[in-house]
Amino acid sequence: MSFLEKISVTQFRNFTADTFTFQSPAVGITGLNGVGKTNLLDAIYYLCYTKSYFQSRELNNAQRGTAGFRIEGRFGEEQIVCKWKEGKKTLEHDGALYEKVTEHIGKYTAVMIAPDDIELINEGSELRRKFIDGLLSQSDPFYLEQLLAYQKYLAQRNALLRQQGGQQQHIHSLLDVYDQQLAQHGAYLVQEREKLSAQIPALVQQYYAAVSGDAERVGLQYRRCAGPQQLFALLQGSRRRDIEYKRTLTGPHTEDWLFTIEDCPLKSYASQGQKKSFLVSLKLAHISWLQGLGKKPFLLLDDIFEKLDRRRLLHLFALLQQCSLSQVFMTHTSAEDLTQTVHPYYKDMQLVPLGS
Repeated sequence: MSFLEKISVTQFRNFTADTFTFQSPAVGITGLNGVGKTNLLDAIYYLCYTKSYFQSRELNNAQRGTAGFRIEGRFGEEQIVCKWKEGKKTLEHDGALYEKVTEHIGKYTAVMIAPDDIELINEGSELRRKFIDGLLSQSDPFYLEQLLAYQKYLAQRNALLRQQGGQQQHIHSLLDVYDQQLAQHGAYLVQEREKLSAQIPALVQQYYAAVSGDAERVGLQYRRCAGPQQLFALLQGSRRRDIEYKRTLTGPHTEDWLFTIEDCPLKSYASQGQKKSFLVSLKLAHISWLQGLGKKPFLLLDDIFEKLDRRRLLHLFALLQQCSLSQVFMTHTSAEDLTQTVHPYYKDMQLVPLGS
């Protein structure tokens, strides 16, 4: 079983040079707001995925006034080190550099439940694509390779459209090349997204009923751009508009998932409580999906005691007892409240106070 025994964070967010050791499968990280509880959870997430859950720009992860950071974790006999300095990221496993980041993704998995997850419902399609892409990348290294290749050729195609922007003949031959590459790599993305989208709704519905105690029907509907074999024709058909608008207007990078309640958009028709139940159910489905692949994820619960009512919270902890997890890390401002709430489910929880 993967078990995070120790983590050292240097110049990461508000940590200058700190080391934390863990001896329990359940860890409560406590302290006042602003002491770094969420940052510690994010450092654990970073060790799994070599990226932050909360920050898209690496520079924002470095402590103010510094040019980089280092995160080191010990999982049993294995040591993982992530370093970022002056725009360059390196990743080590037991002292040896990975040649590609994709070699590490999927080795350790984590599921985060955080207050800002509500944006998955309320904001634009990019966040939902990132969620689905992240889930598939954890289970299939080839998916991640195809996704990265697709993104590379998409960026090159968009750069060409911005630079040329006219109807010159030579731009069409170059666009043909990019369209072939996007269709080739995008076909696998659409294919795997279809498979996942056929399986995940039933899991979400199952957990939603258990978390909320309600009988509403919830779901996810995949809004694909085209079938896997129709992508080249789709790009060809959109070319005139792409040249006019100087960007690629259609393809797997524009797809979305509609979250529903009683067949209506969740964003518009669900209450705040229903949205929270849906998000927790989505994350539990994520855990179940990973378990089906033989993985035991780390569960990172950020500030959920402040965001979930007690009924949903207790339902969540009861459901977690049925999950196969490596470790559970949770943050809360009150050590006493955390202990009282969690004790029936995690009797030997370790408390890690920050800022004391």
